[in-house]
Amino acid sequence: MKSKLVSIEGKLIGIIGLDEIFTEFFEADEKPSKDLQNRLLEKFKEHNYIPVTKEESYGRALLKEYEEFCNQKSLGAKQKAKVLKTWQGVPRDQVPWYPTIREELCDGCRICLNFCSFGVYEYDEKTNKVRVANPFNCEVGCSTCAAKCKPKAIVFPPLEILEAFRKR
Repeated sequence: MKSKLVSIEGKLIGIIGLDEIFTEFFEADEKPSKDLQNRLLEKFKEHNYIPVTKEESYGRALLKEYEEFCNQKSLGAKQKAKVLKTWQGVPRDQVPWYPTIREELCDGCRICLNFCSFGVYEYDEKTNKVRVANPFNCEVGCSTCAAKCKPKAIVFPPLEILEAFRKR
C-alpha cells in the first residue's frame, strides 16, 4: 500500500492506503456521506494510527479527500490531465514542497491567504488562524508567503530537498 499526505487540522499527515481504500469504496459506488465518513475512518484504522481525540478531524479530512477523489475519477480524460499536476516529471503529490504553519506564531492576519494565488491557504473561523488547506497547490520552490509573514509562522523545507527530484 502506498502512503499519501493529507491535511488534517492544518498539518500534513501520512496516510497508508488512501488510494487503494478510496478505489474500493468508489468501485462499490459509495457516495460521500456522514455514514461513509465513519466507515472510512474504521477502514483507515486498520493500517494507520488515529488518535481517539482526533477521530472527528481525521474523519472530516478523509471524507473531504474522498469527495475530491470521486470528483477526479468522474472527470473526463482531458480535464483529469489538468488536475494531475507534475513538477519536472514527478507527480506533484510526491514532491514534499509545501508550507507548514506554526500555529503558536500565527496571528491570523491573513496576509499569506490574500497573497497566495494558488489557493494553498484557508482561514479557520474556529481558531482565527490561517491553515494549509491545499498543500500540493503550492508552487514548488516558491516561499514568498513566508517572507511576507511578519510573525514568521510559515516555514518551508530547505530548497536542497528538491535536488533529489531534479536528478530523477
